[in-house]
Amino acid sequence: MISPIKAKNSVITKVVRNKNTVTLFSERETMRLSVYDKDIVRISVTHNPDGSFEKEQGEEFLPGLPDVPFSVDESENEITIKTELLAAKVTRKFGSVSFYKNENPLFSEAIENPHVIEKFDSYKTAGNIKIEEIQTADGLKKRVTAADKIFDKTLNHTTVNFNFSAGEKLYGLGQAEEGVWNLRGTTQYLHQANKKIAIPFLVSSLGYGLIFTTQSPAIFSDTAYGSYFYTTADYYLDYFFVAPKSKNLITAKMRQLTGKALKLPDWAFGYIQSQERYETQEEILQTVAQFKEHDIPLSTIVLDWLSWEDGMWGQKSFDQKRFPDVTKMVDELHKQNVRFMISIWPSMDEKCANYKEMKEKDCLLPGINICNVFEKKGRELYWEQTRQGLAKHGIDAWWCDSSEPVTPEWNHVEKQTPENMFSEFVKAASDIMPIEKANAYGFYHSKGLYEGSIRDYPERPVVNLTRNGYLGSQKYGVILWSGDISAKWSVLQNQVVAANQMALSGLPYWTLDIGGFFVKKGIHWYWDGDYDDTTSNAGFKELYTRWLQFATFLPIFRAHGTDCRREPWAFMDDSNLFYDVIVKFIKLRYEFLPYIKEVEEAVCNNDEMILRPLFTAFNDKNCEDISTQFMFGPKYMVCPVTKPMYFDNEGNALNTEKFWDVYLPSDCDWTDYWTGKTEKGGRWIKASAEIDKIPLFIRGAQN
Repeated sequence: MISPIKAKNSVITKVVRNKNTVTLFSERETMRLSVYDKDIVRISVTHNPDGSFEKEQGEEFLPGLPDVPFSVDESENEITIKTELLAAKVTRKFGSVSFYKNENPLFSEAIENPHVIEKFDSYKTAGNIKIEEIQTADGLKKRVTAADKIFDKTLNHTTVNFNFSAGEKLYGLGQAEEGVWNLRGTTQYLHQANKKIAIPFLVSSLGYGLIFTTQSPAIFSDTAYGSYFYTTADYYLDYFFVAPKSKNLITAKMRQLTGKALKLPDWAFGYIQSQERYETQEEILQTVAQFKEHDIPLSTIVLDWLSWEDGMWGQKSFDQKRFPDVTKMVDELHKQNVRFMISIWPSMDEKCANYKEMKEKDCLLPGINICNVFEKKGRELYWEQTRQGLAKHGIDAWWCDSSEPVTPEWNHVEKQTPENMFSEFVKAASDIMPIEKANAYGFYHSKGLYEGSIRDYPERPVVNLTRNGYLGSQKYGVILWSGDISAKWSVLQNQVVAANQMALSGLPYWTLDIGGFFVKKGIHWYWDGDYDDTTSNAGFKELYTRWLQFATFLPIFRAHGTDCRREPWAFMDDSNLFYDVIVKFIKLRYEFLPYIKEVEEAVCNNDEMILRPLFTAFNDKNCEDISTQFMFGPKYMVCPVTKPMYFDNEGNALNTEKFWDVYLPSDCDWTDYWTGKTEKGGRWIKASAEIDKIPLFIRGAQN
């Protein structure tokens, strides 16, 4: 008969306390619980025979507070570690961890087999590399199709299994496309993509958060197949449990561990005009002049791709024929109190000087044309090229496009399933990156720009609009945006959910392409707008106007896209119905700027949020299910309109009531911003939603 191989014994036989850590030993594993604060405990598990924990994992996280008081009590069945706010109980038999606050259970790992660690050998690309090139709307993509591999290091797949509470809701994990709010009962694939920002930070309606130190692709699942968090490649299993006094402080705990948000300059919160694309220095200056002629406020204008000479993709310099005197142009913009942002890319055409220098100095990822920002020398050369070719002209802000930069989903005509997108990302990333850092390329990319900028231009604030970030990116002046989304009402609805989910990530600055990047429909899955006739279609104008109203109350206010012009006057017509509303809301944004700056001070000094999901701001249980509204700072509740009321997709007039269902949380009374009427909380109302307003309420009765 076949005999089973006996598993190693998981019974904890030894407990050692040392300063802020308690280490638990069993035959199977070594577990370390580190007390970082009275409301933060780190759980680390290794199968290393010597019980060691590699320093490479979580090295970007800050140390805990010194000398946090806590006690350790042992009994026959469990070990209890108790701080002023939390109690962590570890079962002696299986090493399962559970957390309590005021004797009330908050969170628990699975009782049996809570930790799974599977060792594997990781290989890196070494030679005989074959490349395939694919032209996409996101630029020319190169991928490794074959290569020799050599052993790199031994890593682990890790899994922590959970027992979530009945009725508990889970949120976060960054930005996704699908509009899912409560993540219970779902599987979420955490990898980076054009329209996806994976952040391994899970927030519970019970008032705690789980922050995973992994920088590798990961999977969260809560289905019939189990409740778990799986990482593709780590040195050991590792996560933080945070449970502050109130839910609105959960994201503050992430910043306590990874760094405070960088303060942005005042102009970053004004209106940012972009489109795909301005082609010349003259066109940029003429566009700014038109804003003045139309009496429309403008804070920043953006130059999208192709500042470089034709055929020199990614070269960090200007085509002298189209941009003859950039320094003079920037000076002229500054005289008009307008700032200049430029798009830069980590990929470079092999003909350009930047690529040749990168290759000569071994600063490229293996086999392809993308800067290796995981290495310090790669980051430093990338910045030096940026400084020499661009920053010297006085450029105010960077737009770091394609900062994933692996997006295999764009190689397909049809959209792939989530699990296929994940597996393709893992394969493509492991061919050119250290797989244990593959989700954090955007983090290291921003780090290099930040460090170079503050060294060489300490007087300039760092402003970096980037398509991808990670835990800790907030300290590098990062503004995230949601990628190349499409002009559809369903996408607008999902973007409101994405805004709420991203707010829970701890990275406070987020924005989007107002009206969607793609307006028309094409053969590829991502070119999926509903309006082939763009601004001549009243249906698109209504969608764009509602989108802009929503964006007026985002942390960063920015218009961008392709298929049609995006300046406000592009929406003029005989009635100017939509144009007038667009201008009204751009001006309204500037009326809110003093308030926004107050909120930003609290964000940077006290780790607060700008955009706040309702359940984090109120003790009303109904708010746990609401992702269609949010608080803008502590005072204003914003309720975006995400369905057409005036025109259908073909531009035909609709005959509908102009009201929007709004929930007023029960903690207080509410005042309608537009009418001054006070409403009682704890109920749904029908708010007026004419095209010239967004349902907007002030917290409390106003005299």
